[in-house]
Amino acid sequence: MCGIAGEVSFDGAIVDPVVIQHMIDDIAHRGPDDEGIYCKNNIGLGHRRLSIIDLSPMGHQPMWANDNSMAIVFNGEVYNHCEIRLDLETLGYQFTSESDTEVVINSIHCWGIDIALERFIGMFAFAVWDTRDNSLLLARDRLGVKPLYYQKTEKNLIFGSEPKALYTHPDFQKVFSDKGLGQFFCTGYTLGETTVFRKMNKLLAGHYLKVSQDGNSISKCYWNLNNIERGSFKGTYEQAQNKLIELCDSSFKYRMISDVPVGVFLSGGIDSTFLSVFLKKRLAVNPEHITIGFDDPVYNEIPKASQVAKDLNLKHITKTINASEAQQELFEFVNIWDEPFGDTSGIPTSILCKLSRKQVKVALSADGGDEMFCGYESYKSYEARFRLLKKFPLIVRKAVSNILGFLPYKIIISMVLSLRKGSQWNPQTIARYEKTLDILKINDIRDLTCIMNEKGWTKNTIGKLLNIGDVDIFKNTSIGVSFKESGKDDLVDHLMRTDLSSFLGEDILTKVDRASMAASLECRDPFLDHRLVEFAFSLPMDYLYKDGVHKRILKKVLEPFVSSSILNSPKRGFSIPLYDWLRGPWKPLVYEYLSSEKIRDVGVLNEIEVKKELDNFYKFNGGRAEKIMLMLNFQMWAERWL
Repeated sequence: MCGIAGEVSFDGAIVDPVVIQHMIDDIAHRGPDDEGIYCKNNIGLGHRRLSIIDLSPMGHQPMWANDNSMAIVFNGEVYNHCEIRLDLETLGYQFTSESDTEVVINSIHCWGIDIALERFIGMFAFAVWDTRDNSLLLARDRLGVKPLYYQKTEKNLIFGSEPKALYTHPDFQKVFSDKGLGQFFCTGYTLGETTVFRKMNKLLAGHYLKVSQDGNSISKCYWNLNNIERGSFKGTYEQAQNKLIELCDSSFKYRMISDVPVGVFLSGGIDSTFLSVFLKKRLAVNPEHITIGFDDPVYNEIPKASQVAKDLNLKHITKTINASEAQQELFEFVNIWDEPFGDTSGIPTSILCKLSRKQVKVALSADGGDEMFCGYESYKSYEARFRLLKKFPLIVRKAVSNILGFLPYKIIISMVLSLRKGSQWNPQTIARYEKTLDILKINDIRDLTCIMNEKGWTKNTIGKLLNIGDVDIFKNTSIGVSFKESGKDDLVDHLMRTDLSSFLGEDILTKVDRASMAASLECRDPFLDHRLVEFAFSLPMDYLYKDGVHKRILKKVLEPFVSSSILNSPKRGFSIPLYDWLRGPWKPLVYEYLSSEKIRDVGVLNEIEVKKELDNFYKFNGGRAEKIMLMLNFQMWAERWL
């Protein structure tokens, strides 16, 4: 696991090695073990190394192909590199290290990029300079586990593992994208190629970009989940279980390959429990398991995780954090997430990664299980609502929504909630009521997926906050694809695919990559082996969900190993007591960063709209905490990075 950065110029300018050095210095946390630079004429490549496979100096990068015609800087892991190495050796290739990077560059040299990428099993982002035609190749893994950002102009192309690597380049252009800002204040993250800056793009997952010496470029998608048809697996339910076990054996075993200690993030949920069971019962390994929780029992995962650890006799480390510790991490939040990022679970994720790094250098995460195996209860509930609403004329539903919207619902809900305590308390009631009003008006699956992914403002209300006109913020994104356009025959399947590319791809994977690499910790995702993902989306839906049971096939495999209380416990997200903290210990911070003076200093948000949202949140019980947090996060980010 590493950090990469670089530049190629198109106008004959010589790349300055000092600039490349500054770029990799800004991502030194991604690779504290070694660094390397190659600069010659119009190309500059930089690398920071976190040594996981082959800890010797022979793993130093940039690394060259056998004939020295191609150089690579590589971030990630190709887990099946040993098998590929054997094939290359039979073709005459010689190796000087045990590094997977040397296998990657010689695979591309031997077979070309398309065949090489097809053979790789892993997570990666890399840049290859080919001296034979002076071309630069950027590539990213199928699911987008590893990030890659770039800015391309007529003058040059610069790239890096994190935006901060680009920010330090003198040619970087900090001009805001209305679409990117709109996506952030709606969902909490940016989608697809879009970022908050106009010229900065993300290389799409499952894509590569080849840039010639004159600046012409070709982008190609080499993997697309939509090529996998739901229900194309024709075996029985029992055969599907056996195939799942077979694929997990391979995927999980690959991700235990390391020359340094490996640990596991354990939440006590179905996915992380499944991972731990496999490691212990199938692979006969018992790595360190790490769990964090909060002093608020509603958000505390430690009891459930401890039960799993007890059932399986696992090595287990726990840590409980409070609001004060989380607030300290909040200031670090905008250093780690150098593009505005609204998922507050990044705070406990960062603390978890720091705790884990004290014990291990590699950690396994169970991300992806919900999107692959129908884990979110919202899939079926949203489908049921959509099917029901379609039975009534749109004009009637809009009329009902408008009538309910005229009611003084904020006052009514606030008064009712003030009288309730304990499990009846739901601080997001007003937000849920408003979302229900929006759902009544939907007439297209695109509207449904938008509402599902909205954390803050709706796509139709974001303009007032940002002082911009109408912008279709979801155009050409996975959220903006309609049900018919997706070509699928199952609405739940469509929602799962949307989440895999949007929420998982742009939120969760971004969160885990930044938090883990900030702690110099490599995080691996065993469920996101592309073979396992393809298999999951080929299964008939009733193998995943039936009679109210989500993740049916995973739970069936788990049954012999853990208690029924674990299997049947309600799903709990990895979240913080955001509502209580914003109204309590974080309130002074909110008013400091959302003051009129600081709003005007940054010059992006509408001062009147900000004040209105503050008044709404602090005046009524059950207000939308996410809106306050998104504004706070953006203002703190702007102070740090603008």
